Amino acid sequence: MMDRIEVDRQELQGNFCRGCGYCMPCPQGISINMCARASLLLRRAPSDIILSEDGQQMMKKIEDCTECGQCSEKCPYGLDVPDLLKKNYEDVKEVLAGKPI
Repeated sequence: MMDRIEVDRQELQGNFCRGCGYCMPCPQGISINMCARASLLLRRAPSDIILSEDGQQMMKKIEDCTECGQCSEKCPYGLDVPDLLKKNYEDVKEVLAGKPI
């Protein structure tokens, strides 16, 4: 049990999106506050939303990111939002390819 708590503690600290939405709107139409939390949602919530056809299309919009930095400038947690989006997108693609979470 303590091992699981330590894993949770590591996942829930540091460089992750809290979903506050201050980064929005994205000029490219990316749903940042959902996409930047995809990895956490896959692990901690029903994954239907992210893995559905609509969810996959939402995540694919990350490919349109121009790294303009507007989102990062607005983030109260100082996150590198474009980098976080890319990491979450890669995570979702790996799950869709059959890699376990």
